[in-house]
Amino acid sequence: MRLDRKNHILGKISNDVFLKKYWQKKPLLIRDAIKNFKSPITEKDLFRIAQNENAISRLIEFKRGIWQVKYGPFKKSDVPKKINTPWTILVQNINHHLPFAESFLNLFKFIPYARLDDLMVSFATKKGSVGPHYDSYDVFLFQAHGEREWKISDQKKFSLDKKSAIKIITNFKTKNSWVLKPGDMLYLPPNVGHWGISQSDDCLTYSIGFRAPGTFEIQSKFLDFIQDNLITNQNDLYKDPNLNLQKNPAEINSNMIKKIQQIVNQLRWNAKSINTFIGQLLTEPIEGAIFETSKSMTVEILIKDLEKKPLKLNPKTRMLFIKNNFYINGELIEADKKSIVYLKQLANDREISIKSSLNKKDLNALGMVLLPLYLSGFIDFIQ
Repeated sequence: MRLDRKNHILGKISNDVFLKKYWQKKPLLIRDAIKNFKSPITEKDLFRIAQNENAISRLIEFKRGIWQVKYGPFKKSDVPKKINTPWTILVQNINHHLPFAESFLNLFKFIPYARLDDLMVSFATKKGSVGPHYDSYDVFLFQAHGEREWKISDQKKFSLDKKSAIKIITNFKTKNSWVLKPGDMLYLPPNVGHWGISQSDDCLTYSIGFRAPGTFEIQSKFLDFIQDNLITNQNDLYKDPNLNLQKNPAEINSNMIKKIQQIVNQLRWNAKSINTFIGQLLTEPIEGAIFETSKSMTVEILIKDLEKKPLKLNPKTRMLFIKNNFYINGELIEADKKSIVYLKQLANDREISIKSSLNKKDLNALGMVLLPLYLSGFIDFIQ
């Protein structure tokens, strides 16, 4: 199934209305978000990816009154038969493995890429579920195949099952419930209790999740960033040539406190350094992401190929920009003014085609920017 990136997936609600009235505020059920939807992603695709050692996958079952979880990679023999107890298999970052999944995420461009996390796909047998729970991030739950009932709660406080290997709500109270069919979608803000239960033996659900870094994570990583970027004389030792005799040798005297305070106060950062930190933080690839380096190539050959075929970002690549500064997979990219428009297009559309009107000098400058990205496996040509 082909998708047009201009498709509107919020039904009769505009992007602006959604952001003002629903985003991080209240749930929204959208019937026929995509009419006549037929999932190009199949049960077999999911099981194949779950066998990949680089994939992040889980198998969840409810056995003997306890929610149990196993982590992949899985063998074919690890997947239970459908006639046994209900079960669910979930695979994250499907957009790293299937081209359709990456194009599907284009439908959610009304949310900045800096917030977008991944597309997770789950398959469940009848009555399969991951139990009543809540997420600390926004999520769109798109029904791709089969049917799933979603129950949601308006509770502010939850009790969690201490015996369970996953976070399960024990005092879940249903406020609303709906059965979603292929093409239907449910949006949930953070911390809304929800419980999805498969109503068929072929239930496929796409979960579009969004990143929400915590305050501690941001602050601790910023301290690491500052430490790595200190501009100081590391060989300059503490000095006290005018040391006076102390009555109490164990006391830290006021002169020492003042001098150390002055040293600490020398730490400085400005808007530019903070922007660099933000760009690097928000484009860090997922843990375990592997980029296959490309064979050696010259700028001349890259430019010739660039004039013939489009370039695209690797599905694992994160690329963002702040004004005219570009960040890709945690690295700052230096670029000239003429290259900026193409780099913005690459970041926004995740691919670029070069116009033949670009003169040789500017084309060469752009090639110099793109070559190290190509050699690192961050970008590649569309064949």
